[in-house]
Amino acid sequence: MAAAKSKKRVKFVKRAQRKFVRMAGPPGSARLGRDVDLDISTTMGGGVCEFTNIKMPWTVKYDEYFYGLSGTLTIRVGRKAYHIKAGDGLWLPANTKLVYEAKAKATAIYMIYPVNWRAIEAKKAKKKK
Repeated sequence: MAAAKSKKRVKFVKRAQRKFVRMAGPPGSARLGRDVDLDISTTMGGGVCEFTNIKMPWTVKYDEYFYGLSGTLTIRVGRKAYHIKAGDGLWLPANTKLVYEAKAKATAIYMIYPVNWRAIEAKKAKKKK
């Protein structure tokens, strides 16, 4: 089986050009700057995330990796709390139930696989009907 090919070769994102999308809040805020998404990749996604004064439950439907840039992003999985600070990394397998938390502004790099997880979940839901 041949590996999936990316749609484009190179994408460079200057900080000033990064466009953030609000994912949650108020209260608080969770924002994603999607540097790599379906527009350029068929396999992975990633970019910069910012969490500010928020507590957000979620179930990841994809493998996810975080690398802390600033502040403290806490990710709770069950009774375990992972406090991601600058230089720390955390990998989460698909279907992990968690809570993203930040008491102040926390910034991290995130990566997900597969990038088309929404389409995969929609297909699964359609099969269940």
